[in-house]
Amino acid sequence: MQQAAGKSVEVGLVLQGGGALGAYEYGAVTALLELMDEIERSGRPVRLIAVTGVSIGAINAACVVGATDRADARKRLASLWSVLSLEASKYVWESVGHDLALFGVPGFYEPRRDVWNFFTWTSLYDTHPMVKTLEDHVDFTALNSSSTAFVVTAVDIESGKLVRFRNHDHKEDARTKIGPEHVLASGSLPPPLPATAVKGTSYWDGGLVDNTPLGDAIDAFSTSEDVERVLIVMNLFRKQRALPRNMLEVNDRVSELRFGNRARQDSANADTINELLKTIDQLAAAVPVGSLDQRLKDSLSKARRFKVLAAITNIDLDDPVLMARAGVATTSPDPNAFRDFSAAGIQRRYEGGYKIAQMKLQQLFEERGFLARSH
Repeated sequence: MQQAAGKSVEVGLVLQGGGALGAYEYGAVTALLELMDEIERSGRPVRLIAVTGVSIGAINAACVVGATDRADARKRLASLWSVLSLEASKYVWESVGHDLALFGVPGFYEPRRDVWNFFTWTSLYDTHPMVKTLEDHVDFTALNSSSTAFVVTAVDIESGKLVRFRNHDHKEDARTKIGPEHVLASGSLPPPLPATAVKGTSYWDGGLVDNTPLGDAIDAFSTSEDVERVLIVMNLFRKQRALPRNMLEVNDRVSELRFGNRARQDSANADTINELLKTIDQLAAAVPVGSLDQRLKDSLSKARRFKVLAAITNIDLDDPVLMARAGVATTSPDPNAFRDFSAAGIQRRYEGGYKIAQMKLQQLFEERGFLARSH
């Protein structure tokens, strides 16, 4: 039975970088898009207001926004991850199969062949294959004309500045006509991957500065009181891990600690911000009617927008309760998930991401009244 239409729903999505862990995002985004279809069928207008991403999250984001509709986005993600999956020979040990990406991932990167230049190398791999993969899986015409805000970040190597490539004008930033090079720049993680040049400037992975671009998604939400807002953040990294056993695992652990903790810090800070906003609202309510000038009213309106942080929904791979309820292992089955592009590893992460997101978002959308409660 169709529900009575309520306020329209705006959904913001933030996708972290994390190498092969991006398959969790593939699963989670698939579940989200399916649930958005359900919300729409129930009679509630729903819109993906923004997708922001870094590194593999930028690649996933490009498939979502660079699509004609939600069904097309799901197809593009499935096709992308099929290309990135490494099928190991039956003669290869499973433990070795998890590390096959060290020899390259067709459609993503390949080992450099100019060994005679070894002493001047600034990277180990060549990422030119990803340019064609992006061209094949992203409709850049659709992305650049989309009403959904698309923002990916990269670091200007020389200036150290975090740069945003966005498909919409925003404050002092002009829109960028997004192409494969902008998405690739966001995923150019050193030292394995080379810098990507965009209009003569060389960029590295945006995750080096901020692996969870929350603010860019928040800025895209409307200020209307007739809208319900939901901000969904993928957190791909675990806080706990056994001691590394070799240099590869040391590198993986460093990546987890470097890229995973910022989102948790931002969520903790959100509680403090919201307490301040409550105080601001209480003070504003105590001011006699008509006493606020337009400048103060505008400032109050801008401050209230940050209340959306109270609605952050973390799909966190370090949440043991969530993982257990979804039937997903609470400890990682392999220590090298960051670089495990094996078909089996990707499928396992896709299924895990799908289950976790489907369960958490179904509950959220039912509690918010977007969907009828299931029995």
